[in-house]
Amino acid sequence: MSGAGRPPPVRFPRDPAVSRTGPVAVPTGGPGTHEGRAPGKVILVGEHAVVYGYRAIAAAVDLFTTVRLHERPGRSEVEDTDIWDARLADALATLVPPEGVGVSISSDLPTGCGMGSSAALAVAAVRAAARREGRVASFEECFERGMAIERVFHGNPSGLDHTVSAMGGAVIYRRGERATPLRVATPIRLVVANTGAPGDTAEMVAGVRDRKPEVELLRIGALSEMVAARLALGRSVGPFLHEAHWLLRRIGVSTRELDELCRAMEAAGAEGAKLAGAGGGGIAIALVTPETEDAVRHAASRLVDDRVYAVSFGG
Repeated sequence: MSGAGRPPPVRFPRDPAVSRTGPVAVPTGGPGTHEGRAPGKVILVGEHAVVYGYRAIAAAVDLFTTVRLHERPGRSEVEDTDIWDARLADALATLVPPEGVGVSISSDLPTGCGMGSSAALAVAAVRAAARREGRVASFEECFERGMAIERVFHGNPSGLDHTVSAMGGAVIYRRGERATPLRVATPIRLVVANTGAPGDTAEMVAGVRDRKPEVELLRIGALSEMVAARLALGRSVGPFLHEAHWLLRRIGVSTRELDELCRAMEAAGAEGAKLAGAGGGGIAIALVTPETEDAVRHAASRLVDDRVYAVSFGG
C-alpha cells in the first residue's frame, strides 16, 4: 500500500516493552522474503455459555493475514500494512529484532469485530519469523509465541483465537482446556455481516454475570453438543444457529441491528443466522447454500453496506 497521506512507517522501539519469548536469529543479510500466513475465525455456537464451563465451537475461516519479513539496513520497520494500530510495533518486537528487518502485512480480515484479526496476525508473524530462521513453526510455538503478541493487544487473552488460527479447521473447546479438532463432514458456507459497531466483550460478559440466565446458558451449552454431533455426521445445523441467536438475545447481548440482520438473512434463504462473538455489536453469521448465498449476501449488504463476506470451513 502506498500513496499520499499514508501514515509513516511503524518503527520498533530499541528497548521493547514486551520481553522476547525465545531466541531470535541475527539478520543474515541473505536474499528473499520470508512469509507466514494464518486464518481468522468465527465462533459457531457456545459464546457466553463457555464462560460457565460449557463447551463451544469455533472454526478457522478462509480469510487470511499474511506477514512478510525481509532484510533491510538500519532499524526494523513495518513498511507496508493493512492494519494500523499503535500497538503493532510492540507486538512484533516480541519476534523481530530491533535492527535489520522490514515487515509488510496484508489482510483480508476486518478488524475489531470478533473474527480474530490480531490472532491471525500473531500466528502469521510467528510463522514468518520461523521461516526467516530456516525452519517451520510448530503448533506449540505458534501457541506460545502467538500468546505473547496477543497479550500486547488484549492484555489477558483466552488463547482461543490464536489456537484456532494455528490449528485450522473447526475446534471444540471448554474453558481451561486445550481446544481439540472437530470433524466437519460436509463443507460449511457462511455469510458474515459486520455491523461496524465494535462490541465490548468485558461489558457483555459482566452483564450476563449480573443477570444470571442459568436456563438459557444451559440450553446454549446443549446446543454446542448437538451442533458438534451433527457437524460430524454432515447434517444441517441451521435451526440450531437460529435458536442460539434467540437465546443470546434473551440473555441480553444482542442488539437491534444484529436482530434485524439475522431476520433479513433468514428471510432471504439462510438456513439459520446468529450473532457470533460477545455481542453488543460485531458480526452476524448465516448458514447458506450455493443456491441461497447471493440472496443472503444482498439482504445483508442492504443493512451493512459492503461489510459482507462469505467464508467456508470443513468438508
